[in-house]
Amino acid sequence: MRKQQDRTQSLAEFYNAPEASLFNQIIIASVRDCSIATMERDRWVGGGIPFIKVGRAVKYKKTDVLDWLDTCQVQRSTSEQVA
Repeated sequence: MRKQQDRTQSLAEFYNAPEASLFNQIIIASVRDCSIATMERDRWVGGGIPFIKVGRAVKYKKTDVLDWLDTCQVQRSTSEQVA
């Protein structure tokens, strides 16, 4: 139950923030509903959401996250093939 509350808080923080906001990978992993390891792997292979480095910290722009989410294919059935 705690994990769901954390995700709900992260989603509220993300969607209520101004468009110019920067977020850490923990918040964005919640938005994507994936693990931190998946976020790190995506950066390592050069895929996923564009990111910036602020010192040693990895940050994601809200606008980049929203743009990336818009490119995700909507499926109507679990039997659909992803191209």
